[in-house]
Amino acid sequence: MDVADTDRPLRTAGAAEPVSGPSRLSAALPCVLGGLIGFGTLLALSASGRIDLPAAAALAVAGGLSLWGALRAGSAASALARSDAALVEALDELDGLRARARDFAAVSPGWLWETGSDHRYLSLSGGLTALLRCDPRTIFGDSLFDLGTLVADEATWAEYRADIEAGRPFRDLEVSFEGVDGRDLVLRLNAVPVRGADGRFRGYRGCGVDATAETLALVEARFMQAVVHDAIDSVSEGFVLFSADGRLLICNEQYRRAYPTIADMLTPGRSFAEILRAAAERGGLEGADDIGAWVEQRLTRHLQHSAPVDGRLSDGRWYRISEHATGTGGVVKILMDITELKTREEELAQQTARLEQTVAALRESELRYRQLVELAPYGIVIWDRAAIRFANGAAAAILDMAAEALEGRPLAGFLEDGDALAAMLAGAADGEEQRLECDALRPDGERRRLEVAASQAVYAGGPAVLLVLNDITDRRRVEGELQRAQKMEAVGRMAGGIAHEFNNMLTAIGGFARLAERNPADPDRVLTCVQEIAKASERAAALTGQLLDFSHRRVTDEREVVAVAPLVRDLRVFLKPLLSAGIDVAILAEDEGAHVLVNPVTLNQALLNLALNGRDAMPHGGTLTIALTTEVPDDAFFARHRSLRPGRYVVIRVTDQGTGIPAEIRDRIWEPFFTTKEPGKGTGLGLWMVYGTAQQSGGAVELEDVAGEAGHGASFALYLPAVDTPAEPTGFDPLHVAEGEGAVILLVDDEDSVRRYLRLVLEEAGCTVVEASDGQEALTRYDEAGGLFDAVVSDVSMPRMNGLELARALETRNQLLPILFLTGYASRETAAGLTAQEGRQIVMKPVTPERLLAALRDLLAL
Repeated sequence: MDVADTDRPLRTAGAAEPVSGPSRLSAALPCVLGGLIGFGTLLALSASGRIDLPAAAALAVAGGLSLWGALRAGSAASALARSDAALVEALDELDGLRARARDFAAVSPGWLWETGSDHRYLSLSGGLTALLRCDPRTIFGDSLFDLGTLVADEATWAEYRADIEAGRPFRDLEVSFEGVDGRDLVLRLNAVPVRGADGRFRGYRGCGVDATAETLALVEARFMQAVVHDAIDSVSEGFVLFSADGRLLICNEQYRRAYPTIADMLTPGRSFAEILRAAAERGGLEGADDIGAWVEQRLTRHLQHSAPVDGRLSDGRWYRISEHATGTGGVVKILMDITELKTREEELAQQTARLEQTVAALRESELRYRQLVELAPYGIVIWDRAAIRFANGAAAAILDMAAEALEGRPLAGFLEDGDALAAMLAGAADGEEQRLECDALRPDGERRRLEVAASQAVYAGGPAVLLVLNDITDRRRVEGELQRAQKMEAVGRMAGGIAHEFNNMLTAIGGFARLAERNPADPDRVLTCVQEIAKASERAAALTGQLLDFSHRRVTDEREVVAVAPLVRDLRVFLKPLLSAGIDVAILAEDEGAHVLVNPVTLNQALLNLALNGRDAMPHGGTLTIALTTEVPDDAFFARHRSLRPGRYVVIRVTDQGTGIPAEIRDRIWEPFFTTKEPGKGTGLGLWMVYGTAQQSGGAVELEDVAGEAGHGASFALYLPAVDTPAEPTGFDPLHVAEGEGAVILLVDDEDSVRRYLRLVLEEAGCTVVEASDGQEALTRYDEAGGLFDAVVSDVSMPRMNGLELARALETRNQLLPILFLTGYASRETAAGLTAQEGRQIVMKPVTPERLLAALRDLLAL
């Protein structure tokens, strides 16, 4: 029920209406008169002897009693009349109270509510229904305790719940939820306990208000406050703001650096008088009277907001200090560093002193002006919006032209996007000061980065613009070097992780090798050790391959059969230095035998893109899960991807616990250049590249529906057709040339161990091998053998003469000689140069015997 609706007082059913006061008095009056008359008659009869005295006395007593009863009846009637009048007055007052309650409820900005002693709602006023646009109980529940689900902070709700359970009054209980129409609502409730005459708790009466607008305004105000503080900290001038009562509100770091002796005092809430006294005491002023007078003088000047003054502060630098009154009665103080200007002024003053004896006052003034402008470290230009009319030496040096050659030229010709910038700067002639950054174009094509400040000026009696140019090219270069240094730090962290993995592999290789050496007569033990060494070297090769993929140093885009489980596990090495603190990586590889036909470079990059997207979605930490399974997708999957062939697919799922992807943009995430990240934080190509990798490999990529709901993370599934595990070779087929003869190979490598390994492989395949440790020795061996070689196997990077230089030298001897290059890394440009001529191939190290012989067999077959 509504608290404004109160029932009327109930009357007993069937009861007669009470007699009013006058009616009761008229009914009792005849009885009183009759009693008086009868008593008088008895007295008369007794006096005349007609009746004896005892009988008369008895009759008199009876009459008196009648008279007393009549009087009491009259008194009771009067009391009842007064009670009726009081009742009517009370009923009228109650009606007035009801009307007031209804009026207050109608005009209240919130709503009213009431509970019983069990905290269940007895009433919720209609104002709440209108606000929520639904039945309030569907959101508020049936009891005050149901509000706990709407309180954001559990600790806060625990405090309010304790008050409610104890029957104490509470204020500002804030609940928040999404309304039925999608609005975010914030409501605030207040209540007082209701107690009976015996002091026992009977329930709560309270009210509530809609605090949504207030909360949103507070959030916006806090955001704007952060923006303002950030902007103030970004300016190059010192800035401080005092309130109307002289207390510090805002102070940036530039201002604190100007006052190092009192930097600790420049905190919000300090009074200007406290700061001045600390400055006086720490600055060496002696005597309490002197300090008090100095503080009083500075306070007076601070409140008067006088014209800007120049002074040297405690950091030893010169500043132009200006104070301005704010609209609210506060004071803004700005410090502009003019140390360089002061230095120049002092130099000019000294020069002027030497010239005063020989030059007239007017010429001295003109010379002072010209010297100030010419010696200024900034370029100074006067531009009348049509052409440059004056440029000082610094401006000429910035633009790399003589000052005289600049005069008369249009300004736009020296700036990139000159016409647009000129139109913007032209507004300064009308008093609209401008400050911007742009690129200056020198006649030789060099670009210089400039800070340009434009202010109003006069030239030849007409409006003009004074431009101050500051060359910040070197500063931007240093900033760029700092950014590159930060990137190198990230690379260093990654290198540390890779070194850790390689140390593990080298420990296994070296350890098993030593174990095999200790007991070479035990063939089973030696075979076990050799197999473990091979496994460790294969893992090292895979890790190196992923490192090359990451640095884009692979030289081929061809697809190959890839074991997916080792590739997925090795992602941990690369992700460890790239993920933020608080993000855990879980690698779940269920199928160790999963193989796919794919380009390992693009697959590795696709998985990295998905992992980094998951990292960005978890700014507060979480778990990034990379799971590998082999599945046969259902019919619905192939209905969505009609171009795919049914069968087994290797599925790699990358799942995060981030904010998820809203439904309204899920159809656009695969578009190139589409991104929800801030400018400079992403290109929008990451998921597009993942999509392209899946298409290139004959598979598909999907955003999983269940885990991808907004607010509960996202899960991307990469489906790649599964292929059979390649068979292990049982031996080496002979490598023959024409007529079944073994091939004669010139083997060139500067690493002895690598050269011995390659020689053994080639000799086992029936080849005749001639070794050389570098390019120059290889030419000697070639000439000694008369050039009777079927092919050359050469490393690329070698001392004295590298592989490419060797190939060029061999071209002059035999242009048709096949050459197989081996390299640990190479860019695409280097690889293109090595294989530009027919009869040349390149193979990445480490190379297996099978891969080496297959490449040589292809070369010799040409």
